[in-house]
Amino acid sequence: MIRRKRKAPRSSATQKPVILHVRTPDSLPVRMLGLGLAGTGAAHFTAPRAFDGITATAFPEKTRQWTYRNGMTELLLGLAIAFRRTRPVGAIGSVAYAAFLANRVSSQR
Repeated sequence: MIRRKRKAPRSSATQKPVILHVRTPDSLPVRMLGLGLAGTGAAHFTAPRAFDGITATAFPEKTRQWTYRNGMTELLLGLAIAFRRTRPVGAIGSVAYAAFLANRVSSQR
């Protein structure tokens, strides 16, 4: 949030400056990215077989459970990215999640 001070006219020395609270515009592409990620996470629950093949490369044991876990993680991260107040947490979580998945894939090879 950007705060800008605007001084009132000098008609009276006792008046305090007026503070305007200006919000930066929200980024529509980032919001769409977050909602797309959340939709993909929700799809893990509606069509888990579509994701089992991808999930099996990183999690060969208990693949279906990991499909649901990954779906919940993507859903929560996507919603966090979609809203401006939680976007920094969602961005940090997405980087950590991507590093976790990359580590799992490389350890299975």
